Amino acid sequence: MSDDWDFYSLRVDGEPASIFVDLGISKDAPIRSHTTMGYLRVLMLRPREDGLSSQDEFDDLIALEDHVTAKVIENGAAVFVGRNTSSGNRDFYFYVADSTNFEKTAKAAMREFPAYEYETGTRADQEWRTYFDFLYPSEIDFQRIMNRRVRQQLEKNGDNASNERKIDHLAFLPNPKAQTAFTDYVQGEGYTVESAPDEPNADGQFRVEFYRVDQPARIDEIAVPLFRKVAELAGEYDGWGCEVSP
Repeated sequence: MSDDWDFYSLRVDGEPASIFVDLGISKDAPIRSHTTMGYLRVLMLRPREDGLSSQDEFDDLIALEDHVTAKVIENGAAVFVGRNTSSGNRDFYFYVADSTNFEKTAKAAMREFPAYEYETGTRADQEWRTYFDFLYPSEIDFQRIMNRRVRQQLEKNGDNASNERKIDHLAFLPNPKAQTAFTDYVQGEGYTVESAPDEPNADGQFRVEFYRVDQPARIDEIAVPLFRKVAELAGEYDGWGCEVSP
């Protein structure tokens, strides 16, 4: 496991879901000594009407997670990579070296929580497709995670996210035509282009710096369309920033 974990909301099989995932381990995955995906599905006792976890059950589920994951990953037998909560279930995902040992250990750990029904199983997954294709966020979900992290950092410094102020954005485009198309787009959306150099950077990309007065509280609805437009032009949205406004 890494120290870089985060969560995001989505829909799984048409139902509201919340995934908590180890983002940092993507740099090392797939780990060739752990090529079997093991899962533990726990049926929640008091889910919300929408199938997500309730505050009433929060402490019990965290205690279960801490105990079970510690036992399963003990001595490097498995790597815990994430969990999905939806449809009244909490599913824990691991990559394991020995499928028989995983199921035995998970079942033994669950004896500490007799009130909970559960199921467990394994399947071969050499390329960690469950991690990359299901647990790991899409590019847009990842952008939303990054937006939240910037807002949290601002809040730690006393920011009021509802206060309007100049928000700076940065994007890189692959060629002058895409750069021009993007600058035209953002200007049409009320942004001011601060810099759009004619010369590419060391990576051959064409920079666009721009800003608009907005509320950080609305940053997802601001940044996601920018991200999508840059992606449409085969470029890269490099994020946003602003000064703290108490």
